[in-house]
Amino acid sequence: MYVVIVAFDLKESSVDFAELRAWVRDRAADDYSRLPGMRFKTWFSDERKRLWGAVYLVESMLSFDRDNLPLLPDGRTGPVGTRPTSVMVLELEAFVTGPDGLDGIEALARQGLSMTGGGHDH
Repeated sequence: MYVVIVAFDLKESSVDFAELRAWVRDRAADDYSRLPGMRFKTWFSDERKRLWGAVYLVESMLSFDRDNLPLLPDGRTGPVGTRPTSVMVLELEAFVTGPDGLDGIEALARQGLSMTGGGHDH
């Protein structure tokens, strides 16, 4: 298994975080949930530093084409519209869950700022 970390430096981009969050909520979460070979994807952001990205856990790099990131499974791209600033592909060394176990991981589905329509005040 592999961990893939994809990051976008948005300092030179006009895309705003509300648009990115709406895209995740309204489109990308459902599309990526159907990506073959993906165990999970989680998005992250830092509005002050203008960073946006994602972490994937994938079964095999054969089912995950790093050269086509950030394309959705249907071949489209998201609102950033550019290649990521960085892509790291790392071998998974270990995976554990916290005291809530797998129920805790299931409870994380559809959580976060994008899914709740929120934003941060810094």
